[in-house]
Amino acid sequence: MLKLPNITVATIIYLFVIFVMLSCTPNANVSKVTGGDFDTLLSALDKSDFTLKPALLFHVDPVKLYEAGRLANSAGNNAGAPYKGLFGAGSVNVEMTDIKQLSDAQNTIDNLLYNTPGLIQGWQMNPDEAVVLAVKTPPECTYFSYCGFIFYKYYEKERQRKWVWTSFNDPLNNLTIKTSGTPGGVKGNPFNQDTIIIITADRGTDQRIRSAAISAGYSESIINTYVVPSSMVRLGTGPEFDTIVVAQRMALFADEKAGQKYVNTVMAGIKVTPKSAVKLDSFPAPELRVRGTGKTEIDLQPALEELRKAILAKYSDLAVQEPKTYVWLSESYDAVQTETYVAGESRDTVYLRSDTLTLGNDPNEFVIVYGVNHAATGKATYANCTFYGEAAWNGVTGIYSTEYAGSAEQYLPGNPLAKYLYVCKFARASGSEKACVAVPTGPKAHGVALDEPAFIGFRAYMEPATKVGPVNTELLYDRAIKFSASK
Repeated sequence: MLKLPNITVATIIYLFVIFVMLSCTPNANVSKVTGGDFDTLLSALDKSDFTLKPALLFHVDPVKLYEAGRLANSAGNNAGAPYKGLFGAGSVNVEMTDIKQLSDAQNTIDNLLYNTPGLIQGWQMNPDEAVVLAVKTPPECTYFSYCGFIFYKYYEKERQRKWVWTSFNDPLNNLTIKTSGTPGGVKGNPFNQDTIIIITADRGTDQRIRSAAISAGYSESIINTYVVPSSMVRLGTGPEFDTIVVAQRMALFADEKAGQKYVNTVMAGIKVTPKSAVKLDSFPAPELRVRGTGKTEIDLQPALEELRKAILAKYSDLAVQEPKTYVWLSESYDAVQTETYVAGESRDTVYLRSDTLTLGNDPNEFVIVYGVNHAATGKATYANCTFYGEAAWNGVTGIYSTEYAGSAEQYLPGNPLAKYLYVCKFARASGSEKACVAVPTGPKAHGVALDEPAFIGFRAYMEPATKVGPVNTELLYDRAIKFSASK
C-alpha cells in the first residue's frame, strides 16, 4: 500500500514563509493511494538524479483572496463550486519522507494565505523540471478537473509581465483522466480513485519519472502526462519568464459532507528538478479537444421566444430592461496573443455574461434569468448562472441546472419543449418561490451592494460527446430580464 506523507505544522509554516518570501503561494497533495509505495517513489526519483521539494495542493477561496489583497479581483469565481490550487514549491530543508499528517492543515494554511500582504505571483518552472501529483481524485461529483495556467505572461515587446491567468492545456477532467478506476483512460469510475499526474514540458523528465513510478509499484495505466507547451509558456526562472499555477475544480458532490472533507484535505505533491544538466526534448504543443458536434439548440428558438413572452406577460405591470448576453472570456490561445486577462478560463466550458445591471431592495425589483437548460439538451454535463459584482468579478450566489430543471413548465403548460428550458430569479429576498436566489449584500466581496453595478455569468460545462466545453455557436444564449417598479 502506498504511504502518502502527512504534513506537520512546522513544515507548512516553513513552506509558507519561503513561499511568501518568493511572492508565491503553494498547494499540496495528501491522501492514501494504493498500488504503489510513495517512499519507494521518492527513493527512485532521488536515484534518478532528481532534487525533490514539496508542492502543496489545498483549498482556496478566490473571493477571500481578493478581500485579503492577494488577487486584484475574484477571478470570476464559480459560486458554489470549490477550488483547490497548486501555486508553487519552495526551498525546504526537510526530507519529503518527514512530512506528517496534520488534521488542521487547512486552517494553518488559511491563516497564512489570507493574512499575508502582497499579490500572489504564481511560481516558475524550468524547461527540464516537473511537478508530480500522486493523489486521490474527488468523491463522486458531476465534474472535476485539473488544469494548468499561465498566471503572469512575460511580453518581450513591452519587457514586462502581465496578469493573463489563461490555461496552457485542456483540463484533465473526469471523462479523460487515467485512474485506477479508469485505467489507460477507458470508461469507468473516476471518482475516489488513485492517479498520478506529471506536469512537465520535457519528454526525458517525463520518462524518468514514469520509470521511477513504475519501479515503485504504480501501474502505468494511472499515469497522466500533463504537457506544459514550451512554445506557449516562457519557462525559466527570473523576471523575464512566465509564472504558472495549477487548479483543481469540482462541482456538485453526490455526498456534500464527503466532498467538503476532500476539499479541505491538504495534499502533497513533489516538484522535481534534475540535479545535473540534461539535453532538452520538449513536447510539442498538445492537440486540443475539438469543441462542437454540429448538433445545435436552434430548434428550441420558437419555444424560447414563447417563454420570453410568458415571462413578460406575468410581470406586465413592471418596467423592463433586457440586457444583452455575449461571450465573456475568450480561449487561451486568443488571450495570450491579445494580452487579455481571462480569469483562469477553462476549455471545459463556455463563458457568457449579461450586460451590466443593478439590483436594489424594492420587492418589485428583480432579475429573471431564462434560457435553454444545456444539460437537458445534452450539450453540457451541467450548466449554471451566477450573480457577480462588476468591479471585482466576485461571484456571490448562483443556481445550477440540477436546481432549475423543470422550472419553465409553469410558464409553458402543455408545451413538450418546456422540459428543455428553465427560468430562475435573482432578488434580494427569495421567499418561497421555486428557483429563486437571494443576492446578499455582504459581508464585503461575498455580497454585492444595493445598486452596485453587477452582471449575470453563465457556464455550460463539458459536452459529454466531446469531453470538452460546447462551442458557443451551437448554443442558444441564456438571457436576463431586469424588472423594476413602474415610474
